[in-house]
Amino acid sequence: MKPSKLLHVVLFFSLVSVTACTCNRVLPNFEGVKMEGYGRNGREDFKAVTGAQGILGPGSELFQVPMWEQKADPSEVNITARDAGSFSVDPTYTYSAVRGQGVEIIFHYKHLGVTDPNLMMDNIEANVLNQIVVNAYREEGRSYSTDSLMNNLNSFEKAVEKRLREEFAGKYFNLLTLTSGLKPPASMVAAIEKRNNAIQQAEQVKNELEVARMQLEKAKIEAEANRVKASGLEPRVLQEQWIEAIRNTSNKVIITDGKTPVILGNQ
Repeated sequence: MKPSKLLHVVLFFSLVSVTACTCNRVLPNFEGVKMEGYGRNGREDFKAVTGAQGILGPGSELFQVPMWEQKADPSEVNITARDAGSFSVDPTYTYSAVRGQGVEIIFHYKHLGVTDPNLMMDNIEANVLNQIVVNAYREEGRSYSTDSLMNNLNSFEKAVEKRLREEFAGKYFNLLTLTSGLKPPASMVAAIEKRNNAIQQAEQVKNELEVARMQLEKAKIEAEANRVKASGLEPRVLQEQWIEAIRNTSNKVIITDGKTPVILGNQ
């Protein structure tokens, strides 16, 4: 082989080696998992790895599990209460892989198609996690009647979340946040709206009656004041004013005939 051709061959294989080493490097914020022997020996053929892995031999494959937060949005589903009341749930949740569990994730979910790290979590969500979420809502919903579920939404959602945290952990994932998006039956929404309208109307009537009562009371007081004012020149009122004036005067008063007083100035 001519030296020039030999040089080209060496450069070609060098480039292939460098490219292979570059492609087989565990990326930052991923957990690397290397499978050997086609995985014939089960769990023992999978091991955690970091950094560049060089050229992979026959039957070997490098998987990478993303460690950052993921967001999932399952389809809306119906749940049924104990007394057959129907609710709809449109949940969303965020989660992440448990650090140090990359090997378990690849080993248990390899059949779902996890070669591409960009699609790995989508496949696991669609085939495993979303179904766990839906089942949790359906099963917890059966513990409540329709009315009790409406009156205890907070307790219901906490029960679902607690259950899902435990079940996600069993699947090697952390549940970070959960939003239920729970909606009551249309008939119940109408009934609640009707009841709220009735309460508002009753409150309005009560306020109107209170205003009318106050206005009537005010009218009575004003009428009494006007009556007293109009009777100000009656003999009884004049007599009372006359007695009060005599009581408060500093002059000497002499009653002559029992009716007409003689008022003498101060000596």
